[in-house]
Amino acid sequence: MNLTQHAPAKLLERALVVFVGLLLVSLLIIFAIEPSIYTTTLWPGWAPTERYPWPVLLFLGALTIFLCILMYGVLHHWRWLFWPILVAFTGSLIQIPVESLQLLGVVPHPYPAWYSLFRGGVGFIELGFAFWMIQTYRHQGVWAMGRKKAEQVSHLARTKQGLIEYRNVGQGSAVLVLNGGHTNCHSPLGHETFFREQGYQLIVPSRPGYGRTPSSTGKTAEAFADALVSLLDCLQLDQVIVVGISAAGPTALQLAGRYPERVSKVILQNAAIDGRYASGMIRLGTYVQSMMGGLTCLPIDQVMATMGPDRQQAALAFLQASRSGSGFLHDIHHHCGDLSRVTAPILVITSKYDGLVDSSHATYVQSHVPQAQLFLSEAESHLMWFSAQLFLSEAESHLMWFSSHDQEIQATMRAFLQA
Repeated sequence: MNLTQHAPAKLLERALVVFVGLLLVSLLIIFAIEPSIYTTTLWPGWAPTERYPWPVLLFLGALTIFLCILMYGVLHHWRWLFWPILVAFTGSLIQIPVESLQLLGVVPHPYPAWYSLFRGGVGFIELGFAFWMIQTYRHQGVWAMGRKKAEQVSHLARTKQGLIEYRNVGQGSAVLVLNGGHTNCHSPLGHETFFREQGYQLIVPSRPGYGRTPSSTGKTAEAFADALVSLLDCLQLDQVIVVGISAAGPTALQLAGRYPERVSKVILQNAAIDGRYASGMIRLGTYVQSMMGGLTCLPIDQVMATMGPDRQQAALAFLQASRSGSGFLHDIHHHCGDLSRVTAPILVITSKYDGLVDSSHATYVQSHVPQAQLFLSEAESHLMWFSAQLFLSEAESHLMWFSSHDQEIQATMRAFLQA
């Protein structure tokens, strides 16, 4: 599989290296045969006394070093190098007609005819490479290695209850991730990198009213739980681990209660139970300062002080990408149902300073489900992923940000999953 994916990259890489290598040899041969071409090009009107003047030797030395670095960059797939090479090769669109006019005598030129033919031939080859590189980028990204920030691909499943948009990533045992309010299956929220590193496959649907999942698929938590079972049937998944985030908590618990045989474990993250939200939630704005005020019990200045410029930009990007649609109007009426029907082990994770979902939600689950385990995080707000000492994970293409408190959360989830 890997050989097939990398074959186009290897072919383009080797062809470019061979071309640049042959071009370098050709330039050295031209210098040995007719050094005056270089003196005329570099210093028009200069007539040196020696056959091989030292300024031209220095120029050729620098050119050799440059072309060697160029070949090294191609071999190591420097992404930034792809674009200057493409621009330079595309410039042959101008070089080819100019050389043709010089050969026809329309435009005067000081070079031998054979040199103009050589430059014209090189121009045609470069133009061919430019076309090849453009096609490669269109279909397989830079150097045929994929785009640095590849667009996430979602699918539409047609269930008995209606359409469900979902994203499927990774391999292994399935984890059904139910994102919270104002988000969809593409939202950069949650522990995608964590689960994939643990060897899990992630199924991330857009809940009704969000993304491309219509409200008609299931306005209530119960109705969407039924639809999710149909999605699992379509994907031929007998049993999943369910992660319910924020407003998706009731749906996660309804799924576990209504279909206990389909849910092996449940992880709730700052989950709101029975639609009891802090006042003012619907009026959330788009800027960090105004939005964070409704997401934390701490003074907003104190929370913002723990977040450096990079962390504030990350939180801003997430909040500005959040869109409610009609989904949140459904969320505020959701209920978790009869928790006595839930037989799967539950890990309830809640932030100590969550200003949106207070700790009563977590203790409610703990008191009604004997097998529930409670973990209280020191994260400063409802957005636990953007707390103090934030850093970027290795999977930069997924924009997954984690806090120092999240290290403890991950360790707790790892122990829970392995139990």
